[in-house]
Amino acid sequence: MAKLSTAAVTSRLRVLVDDLVLTSEVLTLLLPDGKPHDAENQLWDYKENLPALPTDGGDNPRKVFDAQLGDIVKDAVAFHNAYGGYIVFGVTDKGKARVKGVEGDFDCTDFNRRLNAYVGDNPIECDFQKFQIETAGQTIQIGVLMIPRRAPGKLPVRFIKDGPIKPNGNKCFNRETYVRIRDECRPAANVSSDWAFLHSDRAPPEREGKRREKLPSTLPARDPDLIEFLGRAEPLSELREWIGDPRSPIRLISGIGGLGKTTLAYRFAEEVSDLGAGAVEQVIWLAAKVRTFSALRGEMVAVGRVDFDDLASLHKAILAAMSYRVDADEDDLAPEDFEESIIEALCIVPALIIIDDIDSLQPEEQRRVVNSMNTIALRTVGRELPSSKILMTSRIDQGLPQTGVLKLEGLEREAFGDFIKNVAHAFGIPPIYGDVIDDLFRSSSGSPLFAASILRLVKLGENIVHALETWKGQDGEDVRAFAFEREIRRLSTAEARLLLAVILLGETSVQDLAAVLDLTTKVVRERIGHLQSYHLLATTVRGSSDTIIFVPSDLVAVREILVRHLGSQALSVEEACARAEERSRSNTKSIGLAIRTIIALWKGGRTGEAVISARRLQSQHPTNGDVACIYGASLLKAQPPQPKEADIAFHNARRYNCSRPELPSYIIQTKKELEDWQGLYILTKSLSSNEAHRDIWLDGFINACSGLIGTAKVRGDWRRVAELSLEVVERISFKLHRQVVTSGYFQTLIGRRFDFARELVDATAREAVAPAGQLAVFEAVIRLAEHDVLLTDLIRRGVHALETWWGAVEDRPVVDEAARGLLSKQLRRLGSLEKQVSKLGKPQPEILTLVSGANHDLAFRGAKYGRAA
Repeated sequence: MAKLSTAAVTSRLRVLVDDLVLTSEVLTLLLPDGKPHDAENQLWDYKENLPALPTDGGDNPRKVFDAQLGDIVKDAVAFHNAYGGYIVFGVTDKGKARVKGVEGDFDCTDFNRRLNAYVGDNPIECDFQKFQIETAGQTIQIGVLMIPRRAPGKLPVRFIKDGPIKPNGNKCFNRETYVRIRDECRPAANVSSDWAFLHSDRAPPEREGKRREKLPSTLPARDPDLIEFLGRAEPLSELREWIGDPRSPIRLISGIGGLGKTTLAYRFAEEVSDLGAGAVEQVIWLAAKVRTFSALRGEMVAVGRVDFDDLASLHKAILAAMSYRVDADEDDLAPEDFEESIIEALCIVPALIIIDDIDSLQPEEQRRVVNSMNTIALRTVGRELPSSKILMTSRIDQGLPQTGVLKLEGLEREAFGDFIKNVAHAFGIPPIYGDVIDDLFRSSSGSPLFAASILRLVKLGENIVHALETWKGQDGEDVRAFAFEREIRRLSTAEARLLLAVILLGETSVQDLAAVLDLTTKVVRERIGHLQSYHLLATTVRGSSDTIIFVPSDLVAVREILVRHLGSQALSVEEACARAEERSRSNTKSIGLAIRTIIALWKGGRTGEAVISARRLQSQHPTNGDVACIYGASLLKAQPPQPKEADIAFHNARRYNCSRPELPSYIIQTKKELEDWQGLYILTKSLSSNEAHRDIWLDGFINACSGLIGTAKVRGDWRRVAELSLEVVERISFKLHRQVVTSGYFQTLIGRRFDFARELVDATAREAVAPAGQLAVFEAVIRLAEHDVLLTDLIRRGVHALETWWGAVEDRPVVDEAARGLLSKQLRRLGSLEKQVSKLGKPQPEILTLVSGANHDLAFRGAKYGRAA
């Protein structure tokens, strides 16, 4: 029989898996002439081993086994969402002799139970068979797992919880929808073509059914300004996952004007309608926007269709779109009655409802709309039919939980470049390349509207460089007014005053704003929070605690809009800010300007000039901590670096209360370059940071101890190595007990604690040369256990050391009272260790048996020498 081509094999397997066939024919196709295909594809996958509980007695055999099964669960769901397929066990991916065979059994019933626990109400029933084949003169067994294809029209299977954790700390899979694409099992929502394939028929060619009809929709005509949809891969992926989540019925796309919220919602609605994605049966588009800014025409234009202007008209528009007739007179119905009617209609025909631009309504009406839509969406969950979905767009977050808000920002840099090329082509202007695109990206913050408006100036005859500057002035006023005036118009006078103060002051703080505006810090924080919901303010943390408040770069140019809104009130804010500037202008301004000049010198590679300027500034202000810090930093950046002189400068910076947040990292860097481990140890021993993702002082302390340990090892001072190692273990444990840290930093600290725990035991063992000294090794292990360090290899060493010590005692001519009392004390410690191990979240039967056995054995042996033991 002639060997079939890969295409022919694939075609035949698509029919077999569709018929749920698992026979020798399948194996022949998967291993033609007893040899695997050169590559895996969308219908098959090769794996070397069947999942099995490890027999090597490792720390977490169950964890390893669960992770192995988790990987197969992910693959099975991905195959099921695609064409179905076969996983062949006993075949390696690479090598000459790839067919290895398998041993042991595979419980397919248990596997299906585990798989379906991760996917909820979408059961998948896989089948497994073993086949015997002859290879290299011997008979071996090959395992094949058959995964059925998801039926056409049936919803894609989505993981409802995360997968098991692998030994490397990664999850086998996330709560996403996976699909098999070629030889890869991956989340389908990340790539548009994967998402389209997921919702296709996927049947063998000879069995393809009727093409799925588009879902009925009320989508309006496309925006004529939409040249081509670009970028937005991440928010689209999030929306795709959301449409498949049966218990998450509402989302809000939020962001400043001009970012493309409506465009994103429209593209997603088109996808749902075209592909039949999700469990909805209708797509309803309703818009409140009356006018919008056309970047291509450079003016405000009327929107073709306005569907509602308040809550009542929105309710009626939804019911009209669903062709649902209300028996009573609509004028007599309360909002609650409309809600009940809409819920009843959605229980008949689940729908995706997009409500665009709700912030076109009055503030009170916005709140009513959001509350009503939230109520309606939540009440469709948990019923016989799938839940409906409501997607809204708004410039503000509308008070929804952050998990329900998709915050939109500017285009990604790569997509922005493509967008600029398309707009330039549409305007008939020369293509724009290189650094100019970077300048456009920065000036527009990636906003499609802002960027297109700048290019429109080029179309009108401006040089691109001049256009960038012109746009920041009067010529960009209309665009900025469209993007921001609605929000500014709705700000209270108090909030507008605070926003203007931030624009005038630049980067500032809560305390500075409170002083300038004569407010309490509590009131300032409340107003900042409200302005952030409109995306009009941003904050960042500098150093370990300083919160800096500023306006996004694209907002700096709205000062005139804000001044018009405030009227005479603006003058008082401007005067207050000017007085604050005047108070700090004398020393602070001149020093700040000089520091910025020095930083610019070293950033420009002129490090020698930076040192000279910093030295001159330091001589003029010998007691200024910030100046001392910049002088030290310049010395570090010099060619060659001058760490000794920098160390002195940083000492003065601390002495004169430097406020620059980068000082700690400079000090630690200098100490490390000088290998001044003792100095770094003394400096960092009593300092700590409350940041969740790192603790610069703790990290410095660990570096110092590592350096001192290295020096102590050269001297052969193992006692000092043990002391320093224990200090690090104690310091890390204190940190983890006192403060919650990020997952990544937690894993880093745990790893470092394990490293130093082993250093402690190794150093103690080197110090304990005689059998009598082995007791110190056991005591070191007990000290570690007191700090929750329970490592299998160390516990074994500790127990062995205790047994060695008592064996040496038994070899003495006489076992005295002191030795028996000491054994009694260690047995109590051993008993405490046994209880501690037994309470671990993950059972450690082998270690528990070891500790328990040693405890009983030593107690029995000690009892021979008197009651004291």
